[in-house]
Amino acid sequence: METQLDQRLPLLQNADVENKIVLLRVDHNVVKKGTIEDPFRIDQTIGTIFNIVERGGRPIIMTHIGRPRDKTGKIKVDKSTAVEPIAEYLERKLHTKIYCPTFRPEGDEGIKSIDTSINLAVKNLREKKIGAIYLPNTRWFQGEESKTGYRDDFARQLAGLADVFVNDAFGSWQPHASTYHITKYLPSFAGYLMQKEIQNLSQVLQPERPFISVVAGAKYNTKIGPLNEIYKKVDKLILGGIIYNTYLCAKYDVSISGIEREDVEAAGNLVEMDKKHHKILELPYVYESDTMEGKIEGRYRVRSIKEFRKGAKFPYILDIAKESFE
Repeated sequence: METQLDQRLPLLQNADVENKIVLLRVDHNVVKKGTIEDPFRIDQTIGTIFNIVERGGRPIIMTHIGRPRDKTGKIKVDKSTAVEPIAEYLERKLHTKIYCPTFRPEGDEGIKSIDTSINLAVKNLREKKIGAIYLPNTRWFQGEESKTGYRDDFARQLAGLADVFVNDAFGSWQPHASTYHITKYLPSFAGYLMQKEIQNLSQVLQPERPFISVVAGAKYNTKIGPLNEIYKKVDKLILGGIIYNTYLCAKYDVSISGIEREDVEAAGNLVEMDKKHHKILELPYVYESDTMEGKIEGRYRVRSIKEFRKGAKFPYILDIAKESFE
């Protein structure tokens, strides 16, 4: 079923980017401990980057990585959440020079501002001496997630670098400075990946039948609302990753390492809904591991859901095992 984009949505292909600096927000949150785990999200945005450059635009790219801000508001700036591995990957992929500026953090408060040290790089970008600029992790900046006026201050600093803003970060839905507040200060457009994901979302909202949805992810608390709404629309639902683990904890009253108690309590609503409607396809086997680092030989095994009995405790559950499909 083909869906049309809302005509009110400004599209990249209609933007004048020739000889313009284009501030591009992407979701390249694929770095863990300084290493790219899977470049899929990066590759999905290359079409947008290529379009900007082919039409004479000069991209300044930005993304968030991880959660460097802790619950007390302290921001940790270190290599484990740096963008350099992504920039290096794009340099190899696109055969161009990408410059990564650095700004001095103010202790636990993160980076307070984009200072004038970036001006030379912007000049070089306009003159095509470099192919792109990749800004530091947006969550290193005090203003990105701040609940004070710092958000608008940071958004204005970002806007001061560019002529046009393009959002290609569908997965970064939080209204932060680099995704929402920036649109107050620059002409703003949806990139190609954003357009594709909006079309996919439209198909979810108006699905063909039978409709089976697969939902997975690393965080349950951010997906509670959408998951409950998807449940109402689907004929059958398959869960994976942390979401499946949380559901299993709630249904069978077991403990799995890394699963928060408050998430299990929230998943109880989903369990109760499914007792009535029976939509969740419970796949029978999972990978149990002694570590979250993956399937390390000798440190993981296949577990049957039949072993999940009240009060049982399990180490990390990585995901659904291939034996579920045999």
